[in-house]
Amino acid sequence: MNLVKTGLAGVALAGAISFGGLRPLPIHAQDAAAAGGMVVGDDYSSANWQAPRGYDEAYPENGTPNMVARQGYAAGFNEGLADVSVGKKFEPTDNKAYTKAVTPKGMNKDDFRQQFREAFVKGYGRGYKGDSH
Repeated sequence: MNLVKTGLAGVALAGAISFGGLRPLPIHAQDAAAAGGMVVGDDYSSANWQAPRGYDEAYPENGTPNMVARQGYAAGFNEGLADVSVGKKFEPTDNKAYTKAVTPKGMNKDDFRQQFREAFVKGYGRGYKGDSH
């Protein structure tokens, strides 16, 4: 069940992302539009995946999906929206989602963490501030 709350600066989705396996719960397109551009999908490799606001500028893909950046940016974007809507300070690296991401099998843990966290901070800044940080 998705729980949507309206805050001063936007709409937040509580409990939208399960970081046990980086498998977010789906949001329907109409819900995403109402959420100020917040998009979370089940499959980051899907051609139908819709990037959160600012993703394409931060990570131009030119036809090749960047799975780690997609996951990190989307998670950060949603957490930034959630934090600003409840008046939390801008602290992306203190967010549980930043530290609890699970490395997919077959990927170097250090490389994954670095890429995921970089994308998370960029997405968080965009979701929190509404700009291109």
